[in-house]
Amino acid sequence: MKQINCNIIQDILPLYLDGVACEDTKELVKEHLQGCEGCRRQAERLQKDLVLPQSIAFQLAQAKVIKGLKRSFLKKKVLVALISALAAALLVAGLYSAAVLTKRCVSYDAGDISVVQQDGKLYAVYEGDLVKAGTVAFGPSPVTVDGEEKNVAVFYYYETPWDRYIEPLFAGAEDGSPWEGRFYLGEADQIDQVYYGEFQLDVLPLDADSLLGQAELIWGE
Repeated sequence: MKQINCNIIQDILPLYLDGVACEDTKELVKEHLQGCEGCRRQAERLQKDLVLPQSIAFQLAQAKVIKGLKRSFLKKKVLVALISALAAALLVAGLYSAAVLTKRCVSYDAGDISVVQQDGKLYAVYEGDLVKAGTVAFGPSPVTVDGEEKNVAVFYYYETPWDRYIEPLFAGAEDGSPWEGRFYLGEADQIDQVYYGEFQLDVLPLDADSLLGQAELIWGE
């Protein structure tokens, strides 16, 4: 077989290395490379030039994927942190609302709750261990009791979990003032009876059952 010029072989080396040459050309180049050291070195250089860009492209693609994963992971971390913060805020708000809005009527105890008359006025007085409590009062107003119309006043003290468990922690704080469980009921000569207990004002017309159903007579006859 006639010896093929190296220039021709080197011209078709890229096609050979890319695998796009026909089978006859591949066999021809392969035989030539076996006996030509110069063309073999050229083929090795071309092979490196072909492989290196592919390797760099793969690394760049891999780095891009990793960067995307990191960005996605960071977004998820931020989202989880925001959701956690929101859940914590809602939990705190819920607990605070429950502590402040949940009201319980303070049970009547003659040793803690009384009605006192001073200068012709009636006052409700609380002397128990509560640091702070709220009050609800109605009257004096005419109400028919046992077939007889009387001017009655009804009231009760109530406490919340905040009053019971949180407020005592601040009771001794500077600039704080002690709670006085005392409030004005009305003029003594205008009140026949004072009741203590929860009552309903959403039932009209007002009667003894709705107003005094759960209340206890603590002053007057």
